[in-house]
Amino acid sequence: MAVTVYIPTSFRRATDNRDRIQLAANDVSRLLDQLEASYGGLKGLVRDEGGEVHHHVSIYVNSEAIESLQGLRTPLKDGDEVAIIPALAGGARTIVTAEELEAIRRQAVEEYPRESCGVILEQGQLRRLVRCRNIQDELHAKDPQRHPRDARTAYFIDPKDLLRIGRLEGEGYEIAVIYHSHVDAGAYFSPTDRQQAQIGGEPTYPAATYLVTSVMAGRAEAVAAFRWNASERDFVPVALDADRWHWHERLSFAAGRIWERLGIGALLGRSS
Repeated sequence: MAVTVYIPTSFRRATDNRDRIQLAANDVSRLLDQLEASYGGLKGLVRDEGGEVHHHVSIYVNSEAIESLQGLRTPLKDGDEVAIIPALAGGARTIVTAEELEAIRRQAVEEYPRESCGVILEQGQLRRLVRCRNIQDELHAKDPQRHPRDARTAYFIDPKDLLRIGRLEGEGYEIAVIYHSHVDAGAYFSPTDRQQAQIGGEPTYPAATYLVTSVMAGRAEAVAAFRWNASERDFVPVALDADRWHWHERLSFAAGRIWERLGIGALLGRSS
């Protein structure tokens, strides 16, 4: 019985760069057991020490999330397709075009006072902006202990959007930009942003640029960009065509850096 498993770009370093693997298993749990046995580097990436799937990883069987099926006990049959999709909770030569930047800012304002989120993918000269849905409020309402923050201070991309992104990756697109907004806070890359952008201490998408939009009182005040720096082992600010920044955007970005250094975000409960 052969089941095809889609491996996301960020996990392929553990599978010798293979994007699809065929295995024989009668349920999802045994499938993951076989994957980890065949590719030891996957251990800890998909499941925790207790054998549960990490909250930032979604698994689909024939495009259906296993949470809506039977979880890890979801049965598998010959010909089934399983996709493992990590959450984007985000280096192209061009970080964003003027049109993309305007779309990102507009989305951030439209979704205020909730955090917005999305990605930009590219394939050669082709670029796709995927506007995503933030389901943090739903997660918080369903399980406030596991998800103590609401969408004002955190974001979680809808698994359906993650699956859509995974399909585009399967078509040869690569994630170039991962973006989200901060509500009534500066455009900075918080400690939680850094934590969620890594798996096992390594960047999930080392070539991607992360954009953060500061929305203050319903107005997009600034957009800042950050990228993984291998020598510093950290995400550092990168230039985002500073010629387009107005004076208030520069001030908001500087305020965001001060906000981060003083730890004000942590005091106010910022998750992102």
